[in-house]
Amino acid sequence: MRSLLVPLLAVPALLAAPPTADVSPLRITELSVCREIVDRGCESEGRTFGPDVESVAVLTRVEGATGEAFVFHVWSFEAKEVQRVRLPVRAAVYRTWSKKSVKGQPGRWKVEVLDPIGRSLGVVDFAVQPPKID
Repeated sequence: MRSLLVPLLAVPALLAAPPTADVSPLRITELSVCREIVDRGCESEGRTFGPDVESVAVLTRVEGATGEAFVFHVWSFEAKEVQRVRLPVRAAVYRTWSKKSVKGQPGRWKVEVLDPIGRSLGVVDFAVQPPKID
């Protein structure tokens, strides 16, 4: 009876343990949208951009890389993927960014950051306003 009790007591502990295979070693500690990148930082940051905006940049600060690593910026417009950019991560703490022309494309945009095997690390949404009609 004693040998049966010990394994049964261990079962709840095994079930409560978080799965480590689904957790990426990479972490996003900054995710910003802006008109341009200046000195590795976002300038004119926002979530809504006027109809005059030419392009938008997304800056991502990634931590936890060991050796050579990379992330993807997956750009979506109106819920449809329009671009996937592979970005290097060359240090344990690293800033990287991508830029997309959005001129003449008003609507809802989203950029999702994925690790090398497709796990989502973060998402940022923004909008481009349509031109005003007088």
